[in-house]
Amino acid sequence: MIETPQSSTVRELKTDTEIRSAMSAKEPIMVYQDRMRLRPPLPIIAYNDDIVRIADGTTFLRSATTFVTLSDEEKVAYKLTPQK
Repeated sequence: MIETPQSSTVRELKTDTEIRSAMSAKEPIMVYQDRMRLRPPLPIIAYNDDIVRIADGTTFLRSATTFVTLSDEEKVAYKLTPQK
């Protein structure tokens, strides 16, 4: 099944600053390669110039994959928003 990242409030993480910001906020991210989602949303736990490691221990090449934050709709779908 091919998926496409949603567009509302989604940020693509390209720079070290963007990755560091998402990592410090423990924000779950989606990992895509050629429009196909590779893993469920998980926070980034480590990165360097070549790779990004997510919470389940999987590593991805930064040059071959796209890292995006979740949209508001996806956060609700995955039950990642705080309940009031």
